[in-house]
Amino acid sequence: YQDNDDRWVVLDDVCPHRLAPLSEGRIDREKGSAGVVQCSYHGWEFDSDGKCVCIPQVTTDVQDKVIVNKRAQVASYPTCVNRNVLWCWPWKDDPLTVVADESAHPEGIMKGLGEEFSTYTRDLPYGWDSLVENLIDPAHIAFAHHGLQGKRTDAIPINMTMNGNVKERGFGFDWSDRTMGMIRHGSAEFRGPYMVTYDGTFEVSNKPFQLSVLCIPTKPGWSRAIIMQRKQRAVKTLVQKIFKAIPLFLIHQLSNKFLDSDLAFLHYQERNTERGHKYFVPAPADLCVTAFRQWIPKYTNYLETNSPLPPEMPKSQLFDRYAQHTAHCKQCQAAMKGMVKWRRRCYALLAVSVLGIQKFWAARISTLMCLAALR
Repeated sequence: YQDNDDRWVVLDDVCPHRLAPLSEGRIDREKGSAGVVQCSYHGWEFDSDGKCVCIPQVTTDVQDKVIVNKRAQVASYPTCVNRNVLWCWPWKDDPLTVVADESAHPEGIMKGLGEEFSTYTRDLPYGWDSLVENLIDPAHIAFAHHGLQGKRTDAIPINMTMNGNVKERGFGFDWSDRTMGMIRHGSAEFRGPYMVTYDGTFEVSNKPFQLSVLCIPTKPGWSRAIIMQRKQRAVKTLVQKIFKAIPLFLIHQLSNKFLDSDLAFLHYQERNTERGHKYFVPAPADLCVTAFRQWIPKYTNYLETNSPLPPEMPKSQLFDRYAQHTAHCKQCQAAMKGMVKWRRRCYALLAVSVLGIQKFWAARISTLMCLAALR
């Protein structure tokens, strides 16, 4: 949450008293200079640094003795905002241990993105490893996203080579493929553990292809993707002008559809892996998948912390776009509110039109239009 001093605060989501989640509590902005978090179970209160400042069930003398105990405190983590993304340092190690490593900082992870870009965020019912692995695998596009980005007939042998060795901060690779009937070439990077970025060019038109995605583990079997699309300063072609005029909420619906197209089998694929099935990856196009699977156990403890997976979900829950995106998207929320207002007005117009439907042609036309719009 953001305190009264506009500082972003990240605390452990557990009250030390009876272990209730603080996220179910409330922020009281009237107490202290920066406000406090109040647990909704027994009313214990904590400041922005996680220090307990109030225990309603004890006297002031007892409270003063209890709140200095480390067990009364909630862990608080350093935060910063970079390119409109909130970052925190959740590890026990001091952040200064990586102060000299630019690639470990948000600035290094998001290098080359620029300051102007649009974002689309979605929670996905498969893990961070599946998300990253899917993004560094251009070979699936012709089949998994058939009709959205090219066709199945675009599939050709993928030329992929690694740029140097696999290191703690990730790896890079060059690739070439065909999509939408056009050959494209480029370079890509996995900037461990969060960023996958592509920078390529279509061979015939020399049109650039750029994509950057932050891949965030959230809980076992779930991840969050933040797709960051760099804005084009010069809008030259008619297609670019039309695309720029499309409202953001419609672009988000297209992004939803794109992610839907491989969402189910990524979710079910993880369950097959958990059951003990192994990959068979003989093609050069699988080079990065193999490198990534070697990188995970060598440089992270992700495999130990991401199990067991939650139960397999039915498709009706897998494709819950509202919970996964719309509920926390300002643009889509605003569009939904606008559509509710529009429907109310449409119903009002329909009611008025029905009253005059026997006498006036305009009322008949208006009635038909309202009925068609409200279907």
